[in-house]
Amino acid sequence: MPRGLLAELAAADLVVHCGDYVSIALLRELRQLARSFIGVCGNMDPKEIRDELPDKTVFEVEGRRIGVIHPLWGGPPWGIREDISREFEGVDVILFGHTHDICHETIGSVVFLNPGQAYPSFRTPASAGILAIEGEGITVELKTFT
Repeated sequence: MPRGLLAELAAADLVVHCGDYVSIALLRELRQLARSFIGVCGNMDPKEIRDELPDKTVFEVEGRRIGVIHPLWGGPPWGIREDISREFEGVDVILFGHTHDICHETIGSVVFLNPGQAYPSFRTPASAGILAIEGEGITVELKTFT
């Protein structure tokens, strides 16, 4: 991972990973680096990661419910927001993986965020989403790293 991304992760109050670690070593590195860590497994993760992490989870920050998922059923990216929204009730934010493409969109009252991928590939830089919850507000900042 790029140094700038590692610095962001180390400074964050909470690191959330949306799956496809591919290696148990990365999962362990993130758990050591982060002050607090939440993660789900992805469709490309080996059994040892799937044994440690759920395929989806919900947690709360400042009274806001946040769902995290990486659709283990795989499939094409079109329609993914509709598919994953059926997996959660009463959430304010859905963080999701699988497509490896940055996505930030609000549908109804739910914020959907896919942070992209934490590694550069081809012409796509590494990326991360920074979610800030303060009072009644939810802000999203998308960052890229080279």
